[in-house]
Amino acid sequence: MTSLIVEIARFIERVGRWLGEVTSWFALGTLISVLVAVVASAMRANVMLTWGNDIPLFGDNLTVNDVIDLEWHFFAIMVMIGGTYAYLDDRHVRSDLIYSGLSRRGKRWIDSLGDVFLMLPFAGVMCWLSIGFVMRSYNTGEGSDYGGMLDRFLVKSTIPIGFSLLFLIILARVIRRFLDDEALQDSAES
Repeated sequence: MTSLIVEIARFIERVGRWLGEVTSWFALGTLISVLVAVVASAMRANVMLTWGNDIPLFGDNLTVNDVIDLEWHFFAIMVMIGGTYAYLDDRHVRSDLIYSGLSRRGKRWIDSLGDVFLMLPFAGVMCWLSIGFVMRSYNTGEGSDYGGMLDRFLVKSTIPIGFSLLFLIILARVIRRFLDDEALQDSAES
């Protein structure tokens, strides 16, 4: 049973790592959308494309304001989904005043206590609270305030999705720290 739980934890970490790698490509989308917005603004072209039917997010045309809003959508995805990748690989912000002088076992305990008593509750509460935020946006049909993209609930949904993913990754790391044979051996050696 323990090996099944460890394998599930490893799978969650692999999915988190894959999502982080995929969302890193949104940086390119952000750069392209900034370039398109700047060029279109310089050419004084507000409406860049028009099509017959409404499509999600854009409606029946593509404007400069849509492209500017798209930058925020890309950024939200990179931060909320890709941010878990930084946590997964220990590339997040950390205060190393005490931590840096600890043994591997001490670091493992500090990480585990912080994850269980700080990070898991924080991610859980943020996920729970942000669902209402997204639902209000969806129920009111919220869109851009200045003629940009429609369906603002989609960008807001990155908040509960990102915190849910963070919660799962934190849980997987805690499980692996205590149940994974490799992690236990590393701890015993230090």
